Amino acid sequence: MVTLNERHPVEHIVGFIGVVLFHILVIWLLVVFLSAPKKQQPDTLPVQVQIVDVASSESAAAAAQPPAPEMIVPPPPEIEPPPINTEAPPQPKPPPVMKKPTKKAPPKTTVAPAPSAPTGTEGQGQSGNPNVGKPDRSAGSRPLNGAQIEYPPDMEAAQKEGRVIVSCDVEVTGSTSNCHVISSSGGQSFVQAALKYVNSARYRPATKNGSPIKEIGHRYTINFKL
Repeated sequence: MVTLNERHPVEHIVGFIGVVLFHILVIWLLVVFLSAPKKQQPDTLPVQVQIVDVASSESAAAAAQPPAPEMIVPPPPEIEPPPINTEAPPQPKPPPVMKKPTKKAPPKTTVAPAPSAPTGTEGQGQSGNPNVGKPDRSAGSRPLNGAQIEYPPDMEAAQKEGRVIVSCDVEVTGSTSNCHVISSSGGQSFVQAALKYVNSARYRPATKNGSPIKEIGHRYTINFKL
C-alpha cells in the first residue's frame, strides 16, 4: 500500500507566492524592453577628410619602431692603489769625515855622547900625540856641517831598530878618519848607515890647553829607533 506524505498548507502558500513573483518579474522585463526608444541610423555617413603629415608620420613610424640597443661599455677593472708607505723616509747619512793624513814621523836616530874612559880604545879617546896626553875637552858629539843619519829603508819597512857603536879619529879640522865599528845590533844595514854618517860629519875638534888637537878613537853610539 502506497502512502503519500501530505504537504503542510504553509508550504503551498510559499510556493504559490514564488510563482506569482516570477511571472510579475518576467512581465516587467518585457514592458521595459519594448518601451525603450530605438536609435535612428542616418542614411548616409559623413565623409571625413584627414590630412596626414608625411614627416609626422615618418617620425611616428620611427617612434613606433623600437629604439636601437645601446652599447654598454663595461667599466674598467678596478685597480687597487699602491700601498702608501707610512714609514718615515730614511735620514740622509752625514758626509764622512775626512781625516787628515797624519804625517809619519821620521825614524829617530840619536848619537849618544861617548862615556869617559882612561884609554883611547873606549870613552872619549886620546890625543894623537902621545906626549900631549888626554885632551882637556873631547871632540863634539854633534856634527857642525848638518850631516843627517839616514834610516835604512829595508829596516824601516821591516819595523826594525838597531844600535851601532863606531870609533873614529877626529882631526884638528873636525873631520873624521879611520872609522870602524866596535859593536852593532839589528843588521848590516844599520852598520852601513852609521859609517856613512860619521864619515860625512864634521865635528868640533878636541882641545888641549886651548889649542885644537887630533883625538884618536873617539866613540859615537848611534841608536836607530822608529
